[in-house]
Amino acid sequence: MTPAAPSAFRPQPLPESSATLLRLLATATPNWAEAALVAARDPALCLLLLLAAPLAEGELDGGLDLALRQRLSTLGADLLRAWLLGLPQTDNGGDGQRALLVAECALHLALETRYPRPDEAYLGGLWLTPSALGLGQRSGDSEDPGPLFLADDGRSHLARLVHACGLPDTLADAVELGPLLDEQALAAHPLVRLLKAADSLAGKGWETRGERIASLTGLTTGSLHSLRTDVGYIVSGHAAYPPPAPRLPALPASAPGIADDPFRSAALHGLVTAAFADQSEEATAARLRIATPLLTGQRQFLLLAAADDGLLHPLLPCPAGTAAARIQELRLREEDESSVIALALRSGRPAAYLPAAAAPGRSMADWHIGRWLGRRGFCCLPLPLADGRHAVALLAVDREQELSPTERWLLNELLGAGARAIVGARRLQEQAGAREDALKGRFREHVRRIAHEATNPLTVLKTRLGLMAQNQPEDEALQDEMGLLNAELDRIGNLLRRAGDLPADESELPRCRVGELLQEMRTVYGDALFASRDIHFELRIADGVAPAAMPASALKQVLLNLFRNASEALQPGGRLSVALVGQVSVDGRNCVEIRLIDNGPGLPPERAADLFSPRPSSKGGGHQGVGLSVVRDILVQWKASILCRSQPGSGTSFQVFVPLEQSR
Repeated sequence: MTPAAPSAFRPQPLPESSATLLRLLATATPNWAEAALVAARDPALCLLLLLAAPLAEGELDGGLDLALRQRLSTLGADLLRAWLLGLPQTDNGGDGQRALLVAECALHLALETRYPRPDEAYLGGLWLTPSALGLGQRSGDSEDPGPLFLADDGRSHLARLVHACGLPDTLADAVELGPLLDEQALAAHPLVRLLKAADSLAGKGWETRGERIASLTGLTTGSLHSLRTDVGYIVSGHAAYPPPAPRLPALPASAPGIADDPFRSAALHGLVTAAFADQSEEATAARLRIATPLLTGQRQFLLLAAADDGLLHPLLPCPAGTAAARIQELRLREEDESSVIALALRSGRPAAYLPAAAAPGRSMADWHIGRWLGRRGFCCLPLPLADGRHAVALLAVDREQELSPTERWLLNELLGAGARAIVGARRLQEQAGAREDALKGRFREHVRRIAHEATNPLTVLKTRLGLMAQNQPEDEALQDEMGLLNAELDRIGNLLRRAGDLPADESELPRCRVGELLQEMRTVYGDALFASRDIHFELRIADGVAPAAMPASALKQVLLNLFRNASEALQPGGRLSVALVGQVSVDGRNCVEIRLIDNGPGLPPERAADLFSPRPSSKGGGHQGVGLSVVRDILVQWKASILCRSQPGSGTSFQVFVPLEQSR
């Protein structure tokens, strides 16, 4: 059973903090770093943000400002505005300045004494002043007020809140303790001593307590005096913090609630709706998880909707072991006649499950879910979706009227907007998937037709080659060449037939003997690409080159693109020299190097500057300008690389480096 998070009181941010944040949110792109600084200086605002999204293990190591910045940016400007404008603007004690003074003293003492977690010390100091949180009061000892004076249940409650923020027990212990004698503090955890010293250093007449503070910290009175002066300078507003804005006007005591105020409710409805516009499913879920406890105080909630099969499924991601994940195992259906959840979903009316006894009632599913949520029961709020159907929010409660009208209104607005955004994002994703499947189908059919039409000329070519071979059976060289050409035509046919297939796992061996491949390519393409155009083709192959870690078909496609580019760039009488140099070391890997050098006109400077990007070809005809882009992509796939050198009028050279088989 999941225990309910503490929610006995709702601290409120200082009015000047709310006003400053609203001013920062007025820009098109809010400065979240400045907003985080404002939150870090306000005890209640800082506590509420961390309660809404507890700290993960080690998160505070990155700094309190970064943790608050991430929470604020996840909420977004619209939900922050809605929250701040929905808060009643009342004075919560006016002790925010003293809380900040204690927090800064604690932080600087932690840094001076090398306490390993200074941000924890800062938070402890920020929460030592209870009136800044609307909780408790300070003792009347004017000489040394002591850390914190609360009733036992108040101190324990504050400690539970600190623990619910994801902070360690040492900090919870430090804020729970009442006034301590110096000898008690000296025997306590270092954080307790540090916070007692910070509270004393922040009080009036701190100069007369220098020796006592020094005994708690191990610092000299001179160091303490300098530290206190620096802290006073920071807190007085001279440091780089956003200047406070004027306080918002306080609402009259008789002001109606949000649900009864048409102007406020209209403004908040617009802000909440805008907060989820054009958001992905993941962003919406993250925003809901932090916004719901912050705006409504409701930490335990679930969102359910019926799928096409009638089964109820969670709308938010549900990690294994959570209540949401276990609900799926119940296989609760929308037409279930005994469950109040299904009733609320079908009728669109609120319902509640609050059993009078521990024994199960009519619905075993409701009984299970109530126990998993960790409270006496739950209420169901139906949330209208765009298609006329409903989702339902389950909210853990102990009594039927636990949610106020304002809380119900906010929950309906917030969770309803989030549910509609998630369902809408899923629908768009499904539609996009359907369009993609249809496009793939049309493409495959188009390729199938092309492949079918292409088999006719391929068949004619193969037949003609067969007749030529039959007419000269004694010419062995011709027979070999005809065999190679037939093999290439078969390869073209296979490529065309597979062109419409989705990528499949590579079945070809990821290795090849580069020398043999180059010899084969000279035989097949030497005359067609070079000799027929009066271009001289040279091939030199080093002995004993190890196999390359790349399939023969992939390397063949790379080299064929480079051969074609050279044959089209060279004039009659030109020369292309291809050399298999042998083994070289490239970035610590053993590679085989293939050099291609021509004496053509060279590359234009603008093309050489961006050689491997697809761009319109200047060759005309059917050229698409993507050959070198394809070369680059294939080589990257097999962890190979290519280097090009070119000078206008002096030719072009390419060096291809392919890892050797043993170096992969």
